[in-house]
Amino acid sequence: MMFLRPVILAGLLLSFPARADEHSVIVTTLNWPPYVSEELPKGGATANVVRHAFAAVGTTIEVRTLPWKRAISTARDTEGTVAYFPGYHCRHVEGFTPSDPIGDGPLGFVEHVDAPVGWERVDDIGEQKLKVGTVLGYANTDEFDEKAGTGWIHAIPAADDVTNLRKLSLQRIDIAVIDKLVLAYLLATEPSLEGLDAVLRFNPRPLEHKTLYLCFNDDETGRAMRDHFNTGLSRLDVPALVESYFADEF
Repeated sequence: MMFLRPVILAGLLLSFPARADEHSVIVTTLNWPPYVSEELPKGGATANVVRHAFAAVGTTIEVRTLPWKRAISTARDTEGTVAYFPGYHCRHVEGFTPSDPIGDGPLGFVEHVDAPVGWERVDDIGEQKLKVGTVLGYANTDEFDEKAGTGWIHAIPAADDVTNLRKLSLQRIDIAVIDKLVLAYLLATEPSLEGLDAVLRFNPRPLEHKTLYLCFNDDETGRAMRDHFNTGLSRLDVPALVESYFADEF
């Protein structure tokens, strides 16, 4: 699979032109290729699903790309902004309600080929006293996050996935939590990771196949817009749309 090289930009807009008989809404997101990115065709695979679902019910979207925590707070606090995406859940802060699923992603661990990790249960990670790279502000699985929160799992937060991959390549951490498609994308496109595909690999046991959601404000307007969006989403074959996106664009 070939990927386009991303340029990380914050605060830019992805807009989809509206016809006179349509209305438009604003949603926020982060730069998270290959799911969402200003530099990818159609804004990324998940942005493409969101756009098609809204279009199916006559609504266009303006996508604002921001750092993750700002994307959430902007969706909550800014008039006219109805949702943020993609969330593994919509409990990052109070006050949001999830759409129907907009896709999924395989979440697991990246490991160093010279130090593979065997595990069956999440508790095994703690028992082995592994140093686990995580990304600040990202949700993982409920069990993992709970045990990292108690200190049973030694989680070491970083600013982003790239930082974790660099640290892992130097074996400063033992494993890192990452989405499998994000890992493939970064190893293929990020210049600072050139050559690391020879030493880093996705652990064969996934933590979870994570379901992705569009997270709407949990108020009367937001719930109505959620139902409107879900109607459009029900008219799509989401897995086929995602598969077609990767086949056509990369």
